[in-house]
Amino acid sequence: MNGEKGAPQGLQIGRTFEQPADSISFYCDFAQVLATEHEVVMQLYETIPSVPDSQGKIIKAVSRLKATVTFSLPHARNFGKVLVERTKVVSK
Repeated sequence: MNGEKGAPQGLQIGRTFEQPADSISFYCDFAQVLATEHEVVMQLYETIPSVPDSQGKIIKAVSRLKATVTFSLPHARNFGKVLVERTKVVSK
């Protein structure tokens, strides 16, 4: 191995992706990212505006935590790389 613990390098497995009925999908407009020595934690939020005031202005909103995802460091690095690559493609 190359110093990191985990699956042996070069191991190939078959993988099937599923989306069960109880999985969640939501729009995220705010996130926090925390890192430790061994993992990266991402907290995803959605913003819910309050009722507009008498002039039609929204002056308050609540950011509600919808999901917390914990990544291993190698997976977090790959996830970050893919995010940067995809955002470069859509901003052209």
